[in-house]
Amino acid sequence: MWWLKNLAGCVGDAMYRSTSVMSLSISWLLSIGLLMIWIAPVMAQLNPGNQNHPLIEVIHSDADKISGRAKLIQQGYVVKLYNLDAPKQLFASLSQNLPSNQAAAKSTLEQRMQQHGRQALQQQLILAYQGLSLAIQYQVDRYPAVLFGQGRAVIYGVTDLEQALSLYRQWQCGLNR
Repeated sequence: MWWLKNLAGCVGDAMYRSTSVMSLSISWLLSIGLLMIWIAPVMAQLNPGNQNHPLIEVIHSDADKISGRAKLIQQGYVVKLYNLDAPKQLFASLSQNLPSNQAAAKSTLEQRMQQHGRQALQQQLILAYQGLSLAIQYQVDRYPAVLFGQGRAVIYGVTDLEQALSLYRQWQCGLNR
């Protein structure tokens, strides 16, 4: 399980400090998250964009300040943001202020899961792991990454989406010569 912790962006020590009592609930959440790594790419391909306005997907973290999204959406682009820190945020919110007593922590976690509803929680996990899923699918090796046309082109290190689009268009013109 150590590799999942690292893979998911260090989910947080609070989730791992409690031992076997909470492991059933947590393992259920993590297994759903892993399942979503393989299911989410199908969902991402539901809106492929078109030739003039390709689908723009941005894989980023909390540290990256993405700009220019609103303007591109006004121009008719579909822009999807995928935060790699989303799983960590979800697990942190579920594990926030858990009691140190294992039985009480398990009970509290079960109550939170019931309050959210298992289906709603499953949907949150799907959304949280989409960025990681896409990064694996498109073989993105660093971020921020701006992907065009379902991963046919990627621009690394740019957080201004208008600049990324300009660079993509320049690259496209070079291909058409």
